[in-house]
This record gives sequence, C-alpha cells and structure tokens, in this order.
Amino acid sequence: MSQQLSSDDSQRPAEPDLPKGFFSYLRSFGPGIVVAMSWVGTGDLIDNSVAGGNYGYALLWVLPLAVVLRFVFVNALGKYVLFNVRDDPSLIRGLARLHPAMGWLLLISFVLYTHLLMSFSLSAVGVAVSGLTGGAVSPFVGALIGAASVFLVTARGVYQVLENVLKGVLAIKVVTFIVAIALVGVSWKAMLGGLAFDFPERSGPFDATLVAASLVLATIGSMANLFYPEFLREKGWLAPRYRRLQQYDLLFGSIVVLFLGGVVWVLGAEVLHGGQGVSEASDIADALASAIGPVGAFIFYFGLFGAGWTVVAGSVFALGKMVVESLHVVRPQREGRYPERGKDPVYIAVVIWGLSAVLWSLPGGPGFIPLVVIAHVLTAPFLVLIVIGVITLLNSRHSMGPHRNSWKENIALGLVAALVCIAAVQGFVQTFAPLF
Repeated sequence: MSQQLSSDDSQRPAEPDLPKGFFSYLRSFGPGIVVAMSWVGTGDLIDNSVAGGNYGYALLWVLPLAVVLRFVFVNALGKYVLFNVRDDPSLIRGLARLHPAMGWLLLISFVLYTHLLMSFSLSAVGVAVSGLTGGAVSPFVGALIGAASVFLVTARGVYQVLENVLKGVLAIKVVTFIVAIALVGVSWKAMLGGLAFDFPERSGPFDATLVAASLVLATIGSMANLFYPEFLREKGWLAPRYRRLQQYDLLFGSIVVLFLGGVVWVLGAEVLHGGQGVSEASDIADALASAIGPVGAFIFYFGLFGAGWTVVAGSVFALGKMVVESLHVVRPQREGRYPERGKDPVYIAVVIWGLSAVLWSLPGGPGFIPLVVIAHVLTAPFLVLIVIGVITLLNSRHSMGPHRNSWKENIALGLVAALVCIAAVQGFVQTFAPLF
C-alpha cells in the first residue's frame, strides 16, 4: 500500500512565492474564486430566487449561515494538503490510505458525479442561451454551444487558463447584478430584518423550516466541496506556509458566494414576493421583465448562463483531475507513464464523458429537477463516507502529526458530518417515498 500511494515530486507543482501586501494578496487569490464559481450554480440561482419570492427577506439569515458552515468544512479539507506529514499532494491519496477499497470508491463516485452534474448544468446553460436569443436557438443547441466552449477552455487541463476565464466571468456577473439591483431597488430595512433568526408562517408549497434546512443541507452536502483541495494543488499551495493565504483566499471565495446568492435573493424578494409563485425559470425572467423592462429578462438569463457555464467548466476540470488521481492510486504504474495528470488520456476522456451529458437536453429528456434529484441520491452515500474519512484523517497522528484536529475543530466537523448524513437521508426519502 505504501508503494501504491507514494508521492512523486513530479506530481507536485512548483510552489509560488508568498504575496506581500494587500493588493499582492488580492492578485494571488484564485482557488477560492474558481471553487466559488463552481459552487454557485443554476440550482442556487433558482432556489434563492424562489426562497426570496416565497418568504421575502424573512429567511435571508440562512444564506450567511450556510456559507459559514461551508467555509468550516472546506477549510478543513484544505488543511490536509497543507499539513499532512506523508507529503500527499491531494486529499484523495490520504483517503485512499484508509482502506484498499477507498481508491475504487472514489474513482466510481467521481465518474458518476461528473456525468450527473453536467447533465442538469448543461441543461440550464441551454435554457439560458435559448432565453438570451429570444428562442431563436433551441435549448439543446444552446447546451451544445455551452459544452463546446467549455471543452475549449478545459481540454488542455491547464489551471491558469480556467482561473483567468472564471475571474473574467465573475467581474461581468458582479457588474450585471449590481445594475439589476440598482434598477429593482432594495428595501434595506426589510433586508436587515431578514438577518434575524426567524421562521415565518408557511408561504408557498414548502414550510419555512424545510426551506431553511434544504438550503443549508444543499450547501454542505455537495460533492463540489471536494474541488477546493484540487485547486490548491493546481495553484501550488501545498505547504504549511500557505495556510494564511489559503484561508484568506477561501474567505474571499465565500464572500463571492454570499454576494451572488444574496443578490439573487434580493431580486426574488423585491420582484417575486407576493406574486403567483414560480414553476420554471421563465417565470423568474418574466417577472423581472415586468418589473424593470426587457433588460430584466436578459439579466436573469445571463445570470443563469454564467451560473451554469462556470459550474460546468470548473467542475469538469476538477473532476477530470480527481478521476485521474484516483486511477493513479489504484493503478500506480499509470502514474509513472503520465506524471502530469492533465497529460493522461483519461483526463480528456472524463471531460468528454461529462460534456456528453448534453444529450440529456434533447427534447423529451427527463428535465432539470429529476436530474438534480438523481445526482443527489446516487452520490450522497459516497459523500458520507468521504466526510467520515476526512474526520479520521485529520485526527490521525500518522497523517497529520502535530497538526491533528483540536476538539473545537472536531465539534465543527461533527456538525457538518451530521448535516451531510441528514441530507443523504432526506434525498432518499424524497425520491423513494412516493413509491410506497
């Protein structure tokens, strides 16, 4: 096993210099931004809009709570690649040390998740392109356009290209959403009141408690949280001296998530609240168009396109590298042939496998919601095992040496583990309860 999981210096990218000064830190940020853009997907866009539409600002406090919990969990994931004493360049290698079968479980789960995540994300991209063109382009053709553009960015497996593109998309999205907020207006007093821990009376099809729980669980119980250690590796932050930079980077990414989610929530609260409810994406676009004119629909569909496209690009890149890493763990001889993960033919095969999910956008496909449910149900058991494995690793003297978790860190991760388990059970119940 030790031979199987031994680290090779060729697998570790060159370590960049530490920044000096405020602006130097800002220029250095990257993994947090890339993972934030990979997190804030189409589901977040719709969920936050609907939550704002159903309850106004009353449940807004759920958003920062979810972001804080995610920061705690993902910060712990980053800790392993920075402090482990085995010189592992990835969390995957650490998890694979726990049991010989773990490498295969990770490989299978990542391959499954790649296709499932791309299926509903590319579907949303297609809907967005169709909306932006006024229906001149069909959703399927729009999804094809999205898949082709993602392939151009990710095919070579070069991290810096992905980071630069996603930073550009983020800048455009921020400007677009600021314009939207300026046109719609904000009820500042109501928004601040929404940060109080309050559960309003039921409004819409779901109880407020269930809505709050679902938003938190969807954030914590996401396989996409595992992307961050991979982006740290690609950036070259693999030593304890990067801990402060890594935490500032993740904090900045968390602020990005909070801002994007908050803006969408505000739009829902200001435009949709008190209306007839939302059953599909076009309802949100129509409501914005009624409130601020045709530009409202454009802003929504552009936001939907940006959310879907960045999730597809960031996710297929990360998962491609994670599949290759898992394969190198279970087949170490392959690592000798392809020391650079992006050069392994399996990487490009995974990218193609993921983007082939565009076929689910063909007319007569299962639709966005069923694909989301299927992805959650099939991957939840793997995520539970991974979270338990992470807690075990971070408390192992053999893996972490003097940097083992403190009791405070274990309490925080225990809470995360409980939430992930609840999310897994909830997904199974929601899926299979109608059958009985």
